[in-house]
Amino acid sequence: MEDETPRTDDEIKRAVIDRTREVQLADGDPVSEQLLEDVSVENGVVTFTVVFDRLNRQLSERLSDQLRGAGLATEGIDHVRLKATDAEAPESGLPVTGVDSLIAIGSAKGGVGKTTVTAALARALDEAGLDVAVFDANVYAPDIPGLLGAEGPIQNTPSGRPQPIDADGIEVVSLDLIAEDGPVAWRGAMVHDVLKDLLGDATWDDRDVLLVDLPPGIGDAVYTLVQQAPLDGALLVSTPTDAGASATERTGALFTANDVETIGVVPNMTATETNESPYDGDGRNLEDAINEDAVASIEPVPFDPALRTPTERSFADGTSAGERAIADLAETVESFVAGKGGTRAPEDAIDLRGLPPETCNRQAITELGVTEDGHLSLLCRHDPERLRESVAETLESDGKRLERADVEDLGQEGWLVEFETEPLARSEPLA
Repeated sequence: MEDETPRTDDEIKRAVIDRTREVQLADGDPVSEQLLEDVSVENGVVTFTVVFDRLNRQLSERLSDQLRGAGLATEGIDHVRLKATDAEAPESGLPVTGVDSLIAIGSAKGGVGKTTVTAALARALDEAGLDVAVFDANVYAPDIPGLLGAEGPIQNTPSGRPQPIDADGIEVVSLDLIAEDGPVAWRGAMVHDVLKDLLGDATWDDRDVLLVDLPPGIGDAVYTLVQQAPLDGALLVSTPTDAGASATERTGALFTANDVETIGVVPNMTATETNESPYDGDGRNLEDAINEDAVASIEPVPFDPALRTPTERSFADGTSAGERAIADLAETVESFVAGKGGTRAPEDAIDLRGLPPETCNRQAITELGVTEDGHLSLLCRHDPERLRESVAETLESDGKRLERADVEDLGQEGWLVEFETEPLARSEPLA
């Protein structure tokens, strides 16, 4: 008789998915209902990434049990891990996942070259070795795709989340890559919804920095992002004019009022001895006029037509004054990101954030059942004390003892819980 036991991870994965299709929901199965963002198999461990936010708590718990059963019923699977699609999302009104640092670039004044600076800065940071993304928040006149050579249309994942367009290594999301009709009069709740759908739900792929190109003015889109997105910092862009400085100062005041740190003021399209400009002045007084509390002083960006085609520039070896100024700006942003970005959680921590409460507790117990040295690091968002109690009670019922449970508050990242128990043999799983 031919041995039909799956041999490779891919074969085991296909077998797991077949088993998962046997799980019965009201209207179908988890695959057809697009409740699974991803299924991965490695070394006998299957990880189901589940769209829990589309389910109520009762159905979430039921689906979790059924997925665990389907996984363990598959030859080659020793352990089932459940993960939520929004696991990394910080606790904000507009959560963003897959990004270490979120930087807004804004000015209430239109025509100051803010979008050009954003696109050029993205290219310079990319050349410096960072994984970069750009979100075009200008729902009224989205121009980023044209500057970065991003071509749509944006495709969706099985669960309906938008996948950013790759523009020569830079991930881009913009309404321009979706909308095929003419201009839309976006208002209020519509703006919030489109920003959540495009920025918050996008599957950003492990980006070091995400630049958010804000629209001009202080309208619904700007308020939504500044007040609800987990911004780490902001750049203010202005031409060397009184009107530009006055308008940009209002944007800076909005950032300050919402505890968004200003990285610096970018004087743009300034005049130099070798670069003529439509404006007078070198812009060196703009920092004092707009935000004297900015983290860094930024050298002016001279008027340079070369910056209008950032995909044709090399900022690492800039030959024009504008290219060199953008390279300097990239160094400033990179330094800021290095100090602000990243996670405080250990790399080996099991991510239980986004799981329903009971599923979170049961997964923690399951993970303890397969650890051989008795040490386990977990990330969660629910009450860590309740998690500790649940683990302690299960250990006690199994005749074992919880040696240690340390809890660290990671702020928007949630809670880090470090468990220490007496070592368990793999043949002695917890109940």
